[in-house]
Amino acid sequence: MPHLNPNQQTFENFFTKGIEFMKSFEKFHPVLTSHLTLDWLTQTPVKLVDDLYSKKTITTIKAEKMPNEILDTVKNINHIMQRVMNGQELTWGMTDSNSNQFVGIISLVGFEPPVDTGSIEFIVDQAHERYIPEVVERTIQFSKDHFTFEQLSVTVSQPTPQLTEQLQSIGFKKTTESAFIIELI
Repeated sequence: MPHLNPNQQTFENFFTKGIEFMKSFEKFHPVLTSHLTLDWLTQTPVKLVDDLYSKKTITTIKAEKMPNEILDTVKNINHIMQRVMNGQELTWGMTDSNSNQFVGIISLVGFEPPVDTGSIEFIVDQAHERYIPEVVERTIQFSKDHFTFEQLSVTVSQPTPQLTEQLQSIGFKKTTESAFIIELI
């Protein structure tokens, strides 16, 4: 393992680059849809995030490993925000703009090289399944507007006919029983 000799310049570079990158992601909140406000997960009370994890949800495979203790939820939120600050993902808490009810979490991941394929991950309260097409469409448009992904994928935990139909109506093509992909170019 290489040994670093920290000096003032390496210290300043480390923090300056990190801050510059977060500043570039800083403009990516809140993001609005017709019915939802997407904001940093840290803007949602931990109790509401923890409650989401105990409800019946619709999830993608990568999002299905949910904490079962409130302290684990806090650690999970901190880990997510570290990934956001390090440019590895964008994750937003989803709140109904009219009722202010927290309905889920959506992420855009895949910023590690190569960056031609991204992935959309989500956890949505099953009672608010109707918001999935709206928030996925907004995430696709957001990706087209700000990044260079050529395609985006969604891999759901338990694809229902309704969810399959919703994703296909947006333009996703089914590649396996639970995987979908959309071409952006």
